[in-house]
This record gives sequence, structure tokens and C-alpha cells, in this order.
Amino acid sequence: MKSNNIIYLSLITVFILVGSCKKGDDLFIDPSHPLTVTPQTLLTSVEVNTFMNIEGDLARVSSVLDQQMAGATGQYQDLQNYKMTESDYDNHWAGLWSNTMKNAKTMMDTYSGESPWYGGIARIMMAMNLGVATDIWGDVPYSEAFLAPANFAAKYQPQQEILDTIQNLLSEAITALSKPDSENHDLPGSDDLIFGGDAASWIQAAWTLKARYANRLSLKDPTGSATNVLNYLAKGISDPAHNLEAKHDGSGTAQNQWGAFQNQREGYFVGNKFFIDMLNANSDPRLTYYFAEGTDGTYFGADITEEVINTDASPIGPYFDVDQNYPLVTSYEARFLEAEAKQRLGQDASVALNSGIKESVQYVTKGTNDGSSIAKYTQATATKTAILTEKYKAMFGQIEGWNDVRRTNIPALTPRPASAGAVLSYIPVRLPTPSKERLGNPDNAKVIELNVPVWWATP
Repeated sequence: MKSNNIIYLSLITVFILVGSCKKGDDLFIDPSHPLTVTPQTLLTSVEVNTFMNIEGDLARVSSVLDQQMAGATGQYQDLQNYKMTESDYDNHWAGLWSNTMKNAKTMMDTYSGESPWYGGIARIMMAMNLGVATDIWGDVPYSEAFLAPANFAAKYQPQQEILDTIQNLLSEAITALSKPDSENHDLPGSDDLIFGGDAASWIQAAWTLKARYANRLSLKDPTGSATNVLNYLAKGISDPAHNLEAKHDGSGTAQNQWGAFQNQREGYFVGNKFFIDMLNANSDPRLTYYFAEGTDGTYFGADITEEVINTDASPIGPYFDVDQNYPLVTSYEARFLEAEAKQRLGQDASVALNSGIKESVQYVTKGTNDGSSIAKYTQATATKTAILTEKYKAMFGQIEGWNDVRRTNIPALTPRPASAGAVLSYIPVRLPTPSKERLGNPDNAKVIELNVPVWWATP
């Protein structure tokens, strides 16, 4: 997959001793002539690059692999046929480590003491990007990931350790952001594109992220993970006003990447028949926002069992127009996490499930529909399958949708058949190790078959 991230910004992408885990074309700053940066510049850079990492091509790849979208032409046709090469993901890996986590680490190391709020936000950004990396590749570097140029051979840590690191980062962030503003030499403001320096909102987001990553352990520790999820959510996002979003206004430097990609690469991918049929089955009010009409004036998806993907099927709709914000951590995700945890503990999950559906519908339709027509679950019908299926619908276009499918196998997906062009007999459950990382760090970066699940996806 070529890197077709729509450049969100003329905002500066700051590189500080770039090159955590890879060799080659990294930009290094001569230590004898250090680049002067401010916490404000670093924060904006880290946030913008986080938007690109989570909202961009990795989200589109995920949406094809979890069968919400169908790859029709260009590089997405290869993806739909499960033809994936190591070099396809070099830029994605660099975007996470060199462009983002390295700068988050610089913020943590440089400003945590004198400006703890900056240090706290940096830890949340680190946790989010590290979470994406480990969710996709499993074991990844962290403790030695930022030692370049002294050391390029960063060791890989087991995913279990990485998940512990994420929880520790988020706990440290909550502590830092709980300090009074008077203890900060600098306070974030307009440089914080997400919350404008509102520490309380950042704290709620951190608790919700802790719940997300506690829930990753549902197969490893069903009861303990569910208990932790509920404890964390008690302090997490409960009001959509505190949603953590990638901000967009539609201008040339701040466009929703899905909408911008659609405008520049029309026909590369369209709605998947499996997903659109699911939405049509109960007249889901989000359908006409998620998708636009196909060429026949109806909402229909492309059938991936056919050799030629129908490019006349429904493309993405107004939900992802270029001026629309993109959800990263939301109150409706929190409600689905709550519902799953309660169901796992044998409690009534229906209230949380119905709330998650309603909040998702209201978010997608901007309040024009309250979701009550489809949020009708009872204690008896709020099963694990129902919860994960409804969450799958709500997490359209987000990497989290693919994560849940890999963790639970809900909904059950059928691979594209060889007769239609698939080169694998299974749907990949991870992405290939990027070639520059494997060749530049051969003692640690290994070739792993694409049908090998990450640690949290195994019982």
C-alpha cells in the first residue's frame, strides 16, 4: 500500500533525532547544533501526526479487512485480494515512531517537570500511537525505540509488556494533568488542537483509553478485565462534549482524510455488501450518513465474492466529508465497552448498549436522529453477539472496528475466495512487518505470517 495520506497540514512536522527503529533516510539533528523547539510546537506536531496515523490509511486498510469497505481499484484492489507486501507499510511505521512517538518522547523528557500538563498530554499521545502499533503488529519496540543514532537495533517487547506500558503512561498522564495549573511554567492553549488545554477533558480521555486497553484482555482475564473496564469508565468520557476528535474545518490544511482521499481517489474503494446489507436490514439511520447513493440511486455495497468489485456501489457519505471531525475516543465507545464488560460479568448490559447506539446515531447524524428506532435491546437480548455487532456498526471507519473483529470474531466474516482473486485463503489478522524495519533491525524484526493473531487475540 503506497502512502496516500492526505497532508492534513502546513503545520510543522517536527523531527527531533528522528529514526527510532529504522535506518536509512532519517533526519538527524547534530547534537552540537540542537534545534530549538517549544512545547507548543511539539504538541501541535504530535497531535497532527496522530490524526494522520489513526485516521489515515491504517483506518482505510482496517475497514477493508473488517469488510465495512471493499477495495475496488488502485492499491486497494491488491489489499482486497490480500496481496500485502512489507514495503507497503514502511511509511506507516515511520509515521508512528519517527514522526510522532519520537516527538512525544521529547515532550515527556523535556517538559514534564516544568510543565506537567504538556508532559501528561504527551503521554496520552504516546499511548494512543503505541496502542495502534501493538494492535497491528503485536510485539513492538518501546524501551529502546528512541535511542537512535546511538542504537538502531531496538529490541522488541512482548505485547503484554507493551499493554502494561500503555496503562502506565495513561496513569502517569492522569497524575500530571491533575496538578494545578499554577505548577505549570507553560500551559497549553490554542496549540492543543483537541481540547484547547482543558486538562479535565484530557483526564477523561485517558481513563477511557485505560478502559479500552483493559478490554483488550477479555480473552486473557475475562473477569478482571471487565472489572477494570467499569472502574476506569467511572471516571471516563460520559458526555459527547468531551469526545477526543481529530479536528477538521475543510480547508486545504485541515481536511478529514477520508473525505480528502475520496475526492482524490474516487472509486478506489466502496461500501462492502456485507456491511451495507447489515445497515439496511434494520433501516439503520446512519446508513445515509456513512454512505452516498450508488449509481442506481440506492444504497448498496460491492460483493467481494465477485472477481470484479463493482465501482458503482455506494461510496463514503457526508459523515466523512472533508470538514467533518474524526472520532478517536468517544462517549459512545465508552458505552459499548461498558456493555461488553457488564455482559461478561453477568450483569444487565442493555442500558449501556442502548445508550451506545443512541449516542453513536446522534453523533453521526448530528442530532437529527436520536437512535431510538434501533436501540431496543432488553436484558435478555443484550448478548455478547448483539453488543459486538452493534459496536461494529458504530465504529465504522475506525481501526477499533478491526480490533474487535480480530478479538471476538464478531461479526463472523467470510474471506474473499481465490476464484475472485484472493491470494490468501484467510483474512489477514495483522499487517506485514515493514521492510525497512526488518532489514534495518534484523535481530529483532521478524517475518510473521499474516494469519498469526496478536497476543491479546488468543485465549
